[in-house]
Amino acid sequence: MSSEQILNELKATKFGLGLLSFTARPDPYPQSALNETLLATIKKNLPNKTFINGGEFYGPNDINVKYVKSFIDSYPDQRQHLIISIKGATDIATFTPHGTKEGIQKSIDNITSYIPDLDLFEAARLDPTVPVEVTIAAINDNVDSGKIKGISVSEVNANTLRKLAKISKHKIVCAELEFSIFSRDILTNGLAQAAGELDIPIIAYSPLSRGLLSCSIKSTSDLFENDFRKTFDRFTDENLKKNAPIIEFVEKAAAKKNITPAQYSLAWVRYWSEKTIDGIKFPKIIDIPSTSSVKRVEENFSDIVLTQDEFDEANNFLKGVTVHGLRYNAHAEKLLSQ
Repeated sequence: MSSEQILNELKATKFGLGLLSFTARPDPYPQSALNETLLATIKKNLPNKTFINGGEFYGPNDINVKYVKSFIDSYPDQRQHLIISIKGATDIATFTPHGTKEGIQKSIDNITSYIPDLDLFEAARLDPTVPVEVTIAAINDNVDSGKIKGISVSEVNANTLRKLAKISKHKIVCAELEFSIFSRDILTNGLAQAAGELDIPIIAYSPLSRGLLSCSIKSTSDLFENDFRKTFDRFTDENLKKNAPIIEFVEKAAAKKNITPAQYSLAWVRYWSEKTIDGIKFPKIIDIPSTSSVKRVEENFSDIVLTQDEFDEANNFLKGVTVHGLRYNAHAEKLLSQ
């Protein structure tokens, strides 16, 4: 399957699933939870394929990638219904990117030892110590050799996305970028515009802002012990309080529509997909909420849409509020939107 074929299948996809929440936690969910959730998501997307996004560093000892392998081994007939993208080339202990030719090759070799027919490989972050030309050339080599079928990119800025699209031997299939009611940077920093002009679908990660838009996290006491989100700026008690007006707006707007806050927030993200808004032609946008239960699949992957008036009401409100806190924290922000 070529990059163009994957791109066409991706454009037909309705829903995607992020796999982080299954394993990037002190007490990973069992394999059975991933199996049940993924089967339910596939069913929601049929006859089209389901995009799933995992990570080599989503937990110790390659656990996330092992879960994907185990699912495929248990349900080989379901592989045909998946577009599998795995992020790698990142040190799990220090979250340091390894963008050298050797670093890319080591990561791809490791991931494909579990998933030999990997659709998309994605360097989770660009390595600031390595020219982007070196990193993308190393990934292209693996498309040429048949190790992977295509290339995705993550957390790039508009200029870098344009550059990668120009210098990559193989088509950039998609770009994974954070996009939610809380994180709207791509609307103003040129990324959405660049992706639209280049016909590169956006994989919208954290569309529920790491659980904030479930509207159930009011203070740090609502997070479990050793929750990695406690290290992020928006999850301090101070910023949770400052950002409460956004949560309250979403709660009220969802209640008025008789849907959940999560459904409202996902419908807002999906509204932008393949539309021209404020002069920007948006590409296909596929959100990938990370959920770990069939119940959440039913909630998140619905056909609920916002009306034009509801969409405008949300955006008019958001123009008048400030989001407090960085998307991650000062350390992690250095590697974002490179």
